[in-house]
Amino acid sequence: MITELAMKRLSVLVALAALLLGATSCGDGKYVVADDVVYFTYWTFSFGQMNDTLPDADPATFKAVKDWLGRDAQHVYFKGRLVHGADPATIKVKKYPISFDNHDYYYEDGALHVADMESFKILETKYNLWAKDNRQAYYDSTRLQVDDINAFHMVSWCYATDNHHIYYFGKRIEGADPATFVDLECGYYKDKNHVWYVGDIIEDADASSFKVDKDGNASDKLGPIYRGKRTTDSIQ
Repeated sequence: MITELAMKRLSVLVALAALLLGATSCGDGKYVVADDVVYFTYWTFSFGQMNDTLPDADPATFKAVKDWLGRDAQHVYFKGRLVHGADPATIKVKKYPISFDNHDYYYEDGALHVADMESFKILETKYNLWAKDNRQAYYDSTRLQVDDINAFHMVSWCYATDNHHIYYFGKRIEGADPATFVDLECGYYKDKNHVWYVGDIIEDADASSFKVDKDGNASDKLGPIYRGKRTTDSIQ
Protein backbone atom coordinates (compact mmCIF):
# COMPACT_ATOMS: atom_id res chain seq x y z
CA MET A 1 0.00 0.00 0.00
CA ILE A 2 1.33 3.44 -0.94
CA THR A 3 2.16 5.64 2.05
CA GLU A 4 0.88 9.20 2.41
CA LEU A 5 4.47 10.47 2.08
CA ALA A 6 4.92 8.56 -1.16
CA MET A 7 1.67 10.03 -2.47
CA LYS A 8 2.80 13.50 -1.47
CA ARG A 9 6.11 13.02 -3.28
CA LEU A 10 4.25 11.71 -6.33
CA SER A 11 2.00 14.80 -6.31
CA VAL A 12 5.06 17.03 -6.22
CA LEU A 13 6.61 15.16 -9.15
CA VAL A 14 3.38 15.45 -11.14
CA ALA A 15 3.24 19.18 -10.43
CA LEU A 16 6.85 19.63 -11.50
CA ALA A 17 6.22 17.64 -14.66
CA ALA A 18 3.26 19.87 -15.49
CA LEU A 19 5.44 22.92 -15.12
CA LEU A 20 8.16 21.45 -17.31
CA LEU A 21 5.84 20.14 -19.98
CA GLY A 22 3.49 22.97 -20.56
CA ALA A 23 3.35 25.86 -18.15
CA THR A 24 5.19 29.13 -18.14
CA SER A 25 6.34 30.92 -15.01
CA CYS A 26 7.55 34.36 -14.00
CA GLY A 27 10.26 35.37 -16.43
CA ASP A 28 9.28 32.73 -19.05
CA GLY A 29 7.93 33.95 -22.33
CA LYS A 30 7.61 37.38 -23.90
CA TYR A 31 5.43 39.44 -26.20
CA VAL A 32 6.33 39.73 -29.87
CA VAL A 33 4.74 41.86 -32.61
CA ALA A 34 5.32 40.40 -36.08
CA ASP A 35 3.43 40.63 -39.38
CA ASP A 36 0.77 42.85 -37.79
CA VAL A 37 -0.02 40.19 -35.17
CA VAL A 38 0.76 40.19 -31.42
CA TYR A 39 1.99 36.92 -29.90
CA PHE A 40 2.93 35.66 -26.49
CA THR A 41 5.82 33.33 -27.22
CA TYR A 42 7.27 30.74 -24.83
CA TRP A 43 9.06 27.40 -24.91
CA THR A 44 7.81 24.05 -23.58
CA PHE A 45 9.49 20.65 -23.29
CA SER A 46 6.58 18.84 -24.93
CA PHE A 47 5.82 21.16 -27.86
CA GLY A 48 8.89 23.35 -28.18
CA GLN A 49 8.33 26.98 -29.09
CA MET A 50 4.73 28.14 -28.70
CA ASN A 51 3.27 31.34 -30.14
CA ASP A 52 -0.15 32.23 -28.74
CA THR A 53 -2.00 34.92 -30.65
CA LEU A 54 -3.44 37.57 -28.35
CA PRO A 55 -7.20 37.92 -28.78
CA ASP A 56 -8.20 41.29 -30.29
CA ALA A 57 -4.75 42.83 -29.73
CA ASP A 58 -3.85 45.93 -31.75
CA PRO A 59 -0.23 45.67 -32.94
CA ALA A 60 -0.05 49.41 -33.63
CA THR A 61 -0.65 50.36 -29.99
CA PHE A 62 0.64 47.26 -28.20
CA LYS A 63 3.29 47.64 -25.50
CA ALA A 64 4.90 45.07 -23.19
CA VAL A 65 4.71 46.45 -19.65
CA LYS A 66 6.62 43.39 -18.40
CA ASP A 67 7.45 40.05 -20.03
CA TRP A 68 4.20 38.72 -18.52
CA LEU A 69 2.02 41.86 -18.74
CA GLY A 70 1.07 43.68 -21.93
CA ARG A 71 -1.47 46.24 -23.14
CA ASP A 72 -2.76 47.98 -26.20
CA ALA A 73 -5.15 50.92 -26.50
CA GLN A 74 -8.16 48.83 -25.44
CA HIS A 75 -6.97 45.73 -23.58
CA VAL A 76 -4.64 44.31 -20.92
CA TYR A 77 -3.06 40.85 -21.16
CA PHE A 78 -1.47 38.47 -18.66
CA LYS A 79 0.80 35.96 -20.43
CA GLY A 80 -1.30 36.37 -23.54
CA ARG A 81 -4.65 35.99 -21.75
CA LEU A 82 -7.11 38.87 -21.74
CA VAL A 83 -7.52 40.55 -18.35
CA HIS A 84 -11.21 41.41 -18.37
CA GLY A 85 -12.09 44.82 -16.99
CA ALA A 86 -8.53 46.14 -16.68
CA ASP A 87 -7.84 49.70 -17.83
CA PRO A 88 -4.86 49.81 -20.24
CA ALA A 89 -4.39 53.54 -19.72
CA THR A 90 -3.64 53.17 -16.00
CA ILE A 91 -2.43 49.56 -15.64
CA LYS A 92 0.73 49.09 -13.55
CA VAL A 93 2.75 46.21 -12.14
CA LYS A 94 2.54 45.57 -8.40
CA LYS A 95 4.37 42.28 -7.95
CA TYR A 96 4.25 39.16 -10.11
CA PRO A 97 1.55 38.06 -10.85
CA ILE A 98 -0.32 41.11 -9.51
CA SER A 99 -1.18 44.22 -11.51
CA PHE A 100 -3.51 47.12 -10.78
CA ASP A 101 -5.19 50.09 -12.40
CA ASN A 102 -7.10 53.07 -11.00
CA HIS A 103 -10.06 50.99 -9.85
CA ASP A 104 -8.97 47.41 -9.05
CA TYR A 105 -6.20 44.85 -8.55
CA TYR A 106 -5.76 41.79 -10.78
CA TYR A 107 -4.42 38.34 -9.91
CA GLU A 108 -3.07 36.83 -13.14
CA ASP A 109 -5.95 37.45 -15.57
CA GLY A 110 -8.75 37.89 -13.04
CA ALA A 111 -10.08 40.93 -11.18
CA LEU A 112 -9.92 40.74 -7.38
CA HIS A 113 -12.74 43.27 -6.86
CA VAL A 114 -10.78 44.88 -4.05
CA ALA A 115 -12.97 46.56 -1.44
CA ASP A 116 -10.48 49.28 -0.51
CA MET A 117 -7.67 50.09 -2.91
CA GLU A 118 -5.69 52.32 -0.56
CA SER A 119 -5.37 49.73 2.20
CA PHE A 120 -4.77 46.69 -0.05
CA LYS A 121 -1.75 44.71 1.14
CA ILE A 122 -0.13 41.60 -0.33
CA LEU A 123 0.84 39.00 2.28
CA GLU A 124 2.09 36.16 0.04
CA THR A 125 2.61 35.48 -3.68
CA LYS A 126 5.26 32.73 -3.78
CA TYR A 127 2.90 29.75 -3.88
CA ASN A 128 -0.48 31.48 -4.05
CA LEU A 129 -1.97 34.86 -3.22
CA TRP A 130 -2.87 35.91 0.29
CA ALA A 131 -3.84 39.56 0.65
CA LYS A 132 -6.13 41.88 2.57
CA ASP A 133 -7.46 45.41 2.78
CA ASN A 134 -9.31 47.06 5.66
CA ARG A 135 -12.57 45.31 4.81
CA GLN A 136 -11.88 41.79 3.53
CA ALA A 137 -9.19 39.23 2.79
CA TYR A 138 -8.24 37.44 -0.43
CA TYR A 139 -6.97 34.00 -1.34
CA ASP A 140 -6.04 33.82 -5.03
CA SER A 141 -9.19 35.12 -6.74
CA THR A 142 -11.48 34.27 -3.79
CA ARG A 143 -12.69 37.04 -1.48
CA LEU A 144 -12.90 36.04 2.19
CA GLN A 145 -15.30 37.67 4.65
CA VAL A 146 -13.46 37.53 7.97
CA ASP A 147 -14.64 38.50 11.45
CA ASP A 148 -11.60 40.59 12.39
CA ILE A 149 -9.73 41.91 9.38
CA ASN A 150 -7.22 43.79 11.55
CA ALA A 151 -6.13 40.52 13.15
CA PHE A 152 -6.06 38.55 9.89
CA HIS A 153 -2.60 37.14 9.19
CA MET A 154 -0.85 34.17 7.58
CA VAL A 155 0.32 31.32 9.78
CA SER A 156 1.94 29.40 6.93
CA TRP A 157 1.78 29.51 3.13
CA CYS A 158 -1.35 27.33 3.17
CA TYR A 159 -3.43 28.80 5.99
CA ALA A 160 -4.28 32.03 7.76
CA THR A 161 -6.36 33.15 10.73
CA ASP A 162 -8.19 36.17 12.10
CA ASN A 163 -7.92 34.70 15.63
CA HIS A 164 -11.55 33.53 15.34
CA HIS A 165 -11.42 31.20 12.34
CA ILE A 166 -8.92 29.20 10.29
CA TYR A 167 -8.80 29.68 6.50
CA TYR A 168 -7.06 26.72 4.87
CA PHE A 169 -6.29 27.30 1.16
CA GLY A 170 -8.95 30.01 1.35
CA LYS A 171 -11.65 27.75 2.79
CA ARG A 172 -12.97 28.47 6.29
CA ILE A 173 -12.56 25.40 8.48
CA GLU A 174 -15.69 25.44 10.60
CA GLY A 175 -15.17 24.58 14.25
CA ALA A 176 -11.38 24.89 14.15
CA ASP A 177 -9.67 26.45 17.16
CA PRO A 178 -7.01 28.93 15.98
CA ALA A 179 -5.08 28.74 19.25
CA THR A 180 -4.38 25.01 18.87
CA PHE A 181 -4.65 24.50 15.10
CA VAL A 182 -1.59 22.87 13.53
CA ASP A 183 -0.78 21.69 10.01
CA LEU A 184 0.64 18.15 10.14
CA GLU A 185 1.28 18.04 6.36
CA CYS A 186 0.29 15.17 4.05
CA GLY A 187 -3.20 16.69 4.01
CA TYR A 188 -3.77 16.34 7.75
CA TYR A 189 -4.30 19.09 10.32
CA LYS A 190 -5.84 19.22 13.76
CA ASP A 191 -6.72 21.32 16.78
CA LYS A 192 -7.37 20.27 20.37
CA ASN A 193 -10.73 18.76 19.45
CA HIS A 194 -10.76 17.68 15.81
CA VAL A 195 -8.71 16.18 12.99
CA TRP A 196 -9.19 17.03 9.29
CA TYR A 197 -7.98 15.50 6.07
CA VAL A 198 -7.92 17.75 2.96
CA GLY A 199 -10.76 19.86 4.33
CA ASP A 200 -13.00 17.11 5.69
CA ILE A 201 -13.29 16.29 9.37
CA ILE A 202 -12.39 12.76 10.45
CA GLU A 203 -15.32 12.08 12.76
CA ASP A 204 -13.83 9.15 14.69
CA ALA A 205 -10.27 10.50 15.07
CA ASP A 206 -8.85 11.21 18.52
CA ALA A 207 -7.17 14.61 18.31
CA SER A 208 -5.11 14.24 21.47
CA SER A 209 -3.28 11.14 20.21
CA PHE A 210 -3.42 11.77 16.46
CA LYS A 211 -0.03 11.99 14.74
CA VAL A 212 1.64 11.65 11.36
CA ASP A 213 5.02 9.92 11.38
CA LYS A 214 8.09 10.72 9.27
CA ASP A 215 6.88 8.37 6.52
CA GLY A 216 3.51 10.11 6.30
CA ASN A 217 1.54 7.38 8.07
CA ALA A 218 -1.35 8.70 10.20
CA SER A 219 -2.73 7.11 13.33
CA ASP A 220 -4.26 7.74 16.74
CA LYS A 221 -4.72 5.57 19.83
CA LEU A 222 -7.52 3.68 18.06
CA GLY A 223 -5.32 2.62 15.17
CA PRO A 224 -4.12 3.63 11.71
CA ILE A 225 -5.90 6.10 9.40
CA TYR A 226 -5.38 6.04 5.64
CA ARG A 227 -6.43 8.94 3.42
CA GLY A 228 -8.66 10.24 6.18
CA LYS A 229 -10.40 6.88 6.73
CA ARG A 230 -10.10 4.43 9.62
CA THR A 231 -8.42 1.21 8.56
CA THR A 232 -7.68 -2.04 10.33
CA ASP A 233 -4.64 -2.69 8.15
CA SER A 234 -1.14 -1.50 8.93
CA ILE A 235 0.07 1.00 6.35
CA GLN A 236 3.23 -0.21 4.67
